Amino acid sequence: MELSLHFLTNVILLIVCFAMGTIFIVLPTPQKPSIIKYKISLKVLASAYFLLAILTLLILTFKLSDNAREHLTFTSISISSFQAFLFTFALIALLVPQFITVKNIALHILPYFILTILFTVSYSIYGNPVLTHFNEIRIYITNPTLWVRLLFYGFYIFQLLFYTWLYFHFERKYKAGVMNYFSDDLWIKISWVRWAFLSALSVGVISMFSYVFHQKYDWIFTVIFSVFYFGFAIEYIKYNKIFDQIEPVVIEDAVEEPLVVLQPIFRQKTDWNRLKNQIIENQYYLEPGINIEEMARRLNIGRTTLSTFINRDEGMNFNTWVNKLRIEKAKEMLLESPDEPLSSISEKVGYSEQANFSRQFKQMTGYPPTLWRQKQEAC
Repeated sequence: MELSLHFLTNVILLIVCFAMGTIFIVLPTPQKPSIIKYKISLKVLASAYFLLAILTLLILTFKLSDNAREHLTFTSISISSFQAFLFTFALIALLVPQFITVKNIALHILPYFILTILFTVSYSIYGNPVLTHFNEIRIYITNPTLWVRLLFYGFYIFQLLFYTWLYFHFERKYKAGVMNYFSDDLWIKISWVRWAFLSALSVGVISMFSYVFHQKYDWIFTVIFSVFYFGFAIEYIKYNKIFDQIEPVVIEDAVEEPLVVLQPIFRQKTDWNRLKNQIIENQYYLEPGINIEEMARRLNIGRTTLSTFINRDEGMNFNTWVNKLRIEKAKEMLLESPDEPLSSISEKVGYSEQANFSRQFKQMTGYPPTLWRQKQEAC
């Protein structure tokens, strides 16, 4: 029964990997140079999915060593290690594509190839011990091939820890860029990347522990992996639908306009007050979807200059500052027009979604708009 479940779940994994890999290959993407690394990542992911499908097919066909038959097999650890690298870099490519360079890729896969070479050499000289029970490590402890496998396992654990730090480092960088460019909360639309990484991390941790579990439970892990590979692929292919919106953040910053260098007087606080009054008087902040690029253009200054003013003199990023101005305007309208519906006020102060307006209002005042109005009327 256990062997049948092992075979069936691996067939499911094979089908999922082949189907999703095919979708990665045929997926249409925008014809833009700035999305080239996403296109490359699709091809790389397709190759990885196909490779996993082929390896699964070989394991089933020739009954190669995997976790269903042995502990800590080199094949299983190497697959997990490479997948950890692949999924982490694929997700970082969506947030900070500048990080994905040949140098960085080579640096991160170098240990993988070194361990593979060590295993190959040791295997040819000393053979490869079969561990059907975990306590058999004591029997083969002097075998160098076993030490290479244990070393690879330790490296894999280190990978999971390091990639967790690396991903969240770049997520913070991306989120700061979004908050300093857009007035809308576009992070929510791309937050699936975090969940995709956490799912990949969970699968990695499960995979790590699966090497020390009894082999009869292997089919359970295979089911989990199949669900992950399917869900990851579905979410990843949606990225190109939102790329047009987040493109200014994920591509490299444009060169600042010469105007910034030629007119350092704008860096004086008095000039920021004048510019801020211009923004408020013309109500630029109430325009739906206004971003820092457009606002800077209207002020005839550079985007970086405006960002510096807001960050330094207001003590917050562009997104927070714009939303603060919008909420202050919404407060006035809530008191001046007590019968006006929230949906109308939300639209007038620049929010395309009432839910976002209510969330921002509560975040800045501590109360939902309706309750805040009621409390003010009661005073």
